[in-house]
Amino acid sequence: MIPVIENTFVKKHKLLKESDIVDMIGITQIVPGLIAINSACFVGHKLAGWKGAFTATLGVILPSMIIIMIIAVLFPLENLSNLHLLQAFQCIRACVLGVFIFLAYRIGKKVLRSYIDLPLAFLLLVLLVSKINSVWIIVISCVSGALYEVYIRSKLMGKKK
Repeated sequence: MIPVIENTFVKKHKLLKESDIVDMIGITQIVPGLIAINSACFVGHKLAGWKGAFTATLGVILPSMIIIMIIAVLFPLENLSNLHLLQAFQCIRACVLGVFIFLAYRIGKKVLRSYIDLPLAFLLLVLLVSKINSVWIIVISCVSGALYEVYIRSKLMGKKK
């Protein structure tokens, strides 16, 4: 969804800036809900206010709802043992993983600006992959962010003198 939004609204139509996409990603991760709905609401509001947010959100919700209703009617529970259907879902999972890796790469290029950002990103990746309680991930991220901020401020103070 995010690469499509970026390509359509930033590159093709130039309605949003790249910084808006980074803001959108941050906001959609903070606000509970589906990323597609949150993204549509953000982009719609950015372009046309609350009417745009409502219309964009409705535009994202309706097609999925209609498709899910059709699938619910056409695929009874017995078809879940269908080998072809299960293989199709495995292929979809592989595609989604590829999209996530590509998205992480594209966002990383925009967000990681200095050499100190790389170890912090690697630390976060290690924490997420390991089976550490999410509370500890938040605590370690807060401490790392605070230390990073102290480092940046001390570096800026050194340049001013």
